[in-house]
Amino acid sequence: MKIWDLENEYNQFLTFVVEGREKQKKDIKTSVENIKNELLQKGEEALAEFSRKWDGWTTSHPLRVSENELQERASLVNKKDLAVLRGMIRNVGHYHKAQGGRKRTYKRKGVVVQETFEPVERVLVYVPGGRATYPSSLIMGVVPAQIAGVDKIYATTPTIDGSLDPYVSAAALLLGIKDVYRIGGAQAVYAFAYGIGGIPGVDMVVGPGNAYVDEAKRDVYGTVGIDMLAGPTELIVLCTEAFSPDVVSWDLFSQAEHDAMATVGLFSPSKEHIESISKSMERLMVVNERKDIIEKALKRNSFFVHYRDINKAVRAINTIAPEHMELIGDEGIATQIRYPGIVYLGPYTPVAMGDYYIGTNHVLPTGGAGRFTGGLSVDRFMRRKVTVKIEKEFLDKYSDNAIRLSRIEGLFAHGESIKARKEL
Repeated sequence: MKIWDLENEYNQFLTFVVEGREKQKKDIKTSVENIKNELLQKGEEALAEFSRKWDGWTTSHPLRVSENELQERASLVNKKDLAVLRGMIRNVGHYHKAQGGRKRTYKRKGVVVQETFEPVERVLVYVPGGRATYPSSLIMGVVPAQIAGVDKIYATTPTIDGSLDPYVSAAALLLGIKDVYRIGGAQAVYAFAYGIGGIPGVDMVVGPGNAYVDEAKRDVYGTVGIDMLAGPTELIVLCTEAFSPDVVSWDLFSQAEHDAMATVGLFSPSKEHIESISKSMERLMVVNERKDIIEKALKRNSFFVHYRDINKAVRAINTIAPEHMELIGDEGIATQIRYPGIVYLGPYTPVAMGDYYIGTNHVLPTGGAGRFTGGLSVDRFMRRKVTVKIEKEFLDKYSDNAIRLSRIEGLFAHGESIKARKEL
């Protein structure tokens, strides 16, 4: 990992980060378009072909997992691990239950406006898979949807040779989710967005995924809603003072191990601190079970940054708007940190605890999207419904002004519509 000198290489460093993101998008967009086109042409046949090609299916499987199969797979999870899953569901529920829009009534003479919040009806919770298992992502997607009152919740996840992960199965049953499908990737997003074959169409797609899933979500937005762009994970650790090299190393590894396209970085005011962390990473790398993925992520997308001016460091981090950020040292500068999807403060708050057991949602904006959106919440599953009624006295008082505005904008029928109501 290169050590950037922020004082002398500020613009070059930001270019490295931004161009790296854009290159990933360009490299993937064409592949995702090809997946979409093949799926629209062949329907469910293409889903089976993709599963054989990328998930190693050697035989055909029904795309929807039966309740009996869910039970069988979940039975492989021991009681202790079931208790751990229940605990996570409980903590996520505690945190999210106070979220959601509140009914509001706006009144003035002659007008009443009612604002209420209605849940989305049909939602797909996408659960990543592949070489790792993510019951936690199922929980993070389903719990706020249930609190919001979503009527129909589907889940889908990629399955190696069609075999559903026992922990995802157990989490689904604990959550009361019975509509579980065994497909993943961009093709799963398209299948549910368009209702391909026997796959049910949905109104919204939520959940994290790799860059292919992220691009497919970007593409279907407008046909369906999405939670956000939640692609390959990102973490920046900002140290304002020296901190345990081993602890920082494990934090960086914890996010780099998700995906070879993950991005992790460290900001420190001390070159000696950076060098000690680099040595620690080299030493600890050998015991990592996902060493090959971590090494690729560190080589391709990751960085060390040496800074002398904390304000310039904060400005750079706000420009990057990473998915996760850890602030270790002077917590007083937390108020200046504006755009990360989530900020973890202090020596005892690793990202990994947020991924699992704090209760905050780990489905967070990536790729700089934190500049305009936040993490998954109950509110994301709800839409504002507005009902308006005006009385004749309001119409009489303001109609001439409204008619005048219609003439200013050159919209004749608008004015005539108001006139016609006024003459009732």
